[in-house]
Amino acid sequence: MSAQLSAYLAAVWAIIWKDLTMERHTRQILSVMLIFSLAVAVVFNFALGASALSSDLAAARNASMGFLWSTILLAGTLGLNRTMNAEQENFALEGILVSPIDRSAVYLGKVLSTTLFTMIVEAILLPVFIVFFNRPFYRPPIWGVLFLGTLGFVAAGILVASMTSRSRSSSVLLPVLLLPLSLPSVMAAATAASAFMLAEMPAWADVAFPISLVIAFDVLMLTAGLLTFHFVVEE
Repeated sequence: MSAQLSAYLAAVWAIIWKDLTMERHTRQILSVMLIFSLAVAVVFNFALGASALSSDLAAARNASMGFLWSTILLAGTLGLNRTMNAEQENFALEGILVSPIDRSAVYLGKVLSTTLFTMIVEAILLPVFIVFFNRPFYRPPIWGVLFLGTLGFVAAGILVASMTSRSRSSSVLLPVLLLPLSLPSVMAAATAASAFMLAEMPAWADVAFPISLVIAFDVLMLTAGLLTFHFVVEE
């Protein structure tokens, strides 16, 4: 491993460690995401039980993957907004930018740390959905699809949140810009995860296209972020 790559990875790890340390002391991201997501899950559960007839309950529960992704999107948007606002407090972002590290390392570190926070919330949320909706959310392929979908959503979200964080209307602009951008990938991830939920080993033809779409979105967003993040934060 070259010295340049080692220094780059060290910078990425420094950003991740900074975010983990801040969250350990403040608990402002995980707590907000977790409380909100659990509240949404409870609302979905009671709404489903109150509106679905017993004959239609199984069919309605098959749509629970859509409920899960809706919860992840809403909670993830809250987390993204909070993580970038925290960088604006006390000029923390300016302090990072004056350090002699590649701007893309800052972006990659923020993506990985926020993805980790979101996956922690999902790890707590999935058992709740298993209990509420009686569906096999525990299957490993579902976890894999969740990770791929979450990574692309966060990669796009960090870039968009960096653009809007200095605006007075950042909390409004972020979901307005991010949700339409990430919707194709999220819909594809939900389709693939639903196939793995309904059948333990679905035909590859049924999941190949949505999984390929999610991976392509991940690569596109990560590449765009790595190449353009320094322009975004220096504006």
